[in-house]
Amino acid sequence: MQVNLIRYALWWMGASVAMLLAGLLLAQFGLGMPAGLATVLPPMVASVAEGMRIAQVTRAPLPGRDAWTCAAAMTGVVAVLTVIQLPFYWNSPMVIEARQTIPFVYLAGIFLLLLSVILMVNRLFLGHGIKLGLKRLEE
Repeated sequence: MQVNLIRYALWWMGASVAMLLAGLLLAQFGLGMPAGLATVLPPMVASVAEGMRIAQVTRAPLPGRDAWTCAAAMTGVVAVLTVIQLPFYWNSPMVIEARQTIPFVYLAGIFLLLLSVILMVNRLFLGHGIKLGLKRLEE
């Protein structure tokens, strides 16, 4: 596997923190962010950055099976990091309300659905990052 999961995790966490800070800043002006953006943007940024790094090393696009394997591993990193962060959010008012009103089975289903969306985002933008990296190498 050509993907560096630690570097991906750092990019993902950095983008997540940037989203959190941007949301707090926008809230000061009475504005909000789209709800799905916090789910999609961090893996998007991390996948493009990792794809560009892979292009520098391999100097060729990844075969489809390898790209899916890398995307699945990156999605696993997101799942682990989300579970690690869960205790920090567990007692926040929004999560308490969700826990009280939504059955746990549905919450688990939503988590799996979001992971499948993140898998697709990782795969799509990993390929996009590789293409950008290869184009940069041509210049």
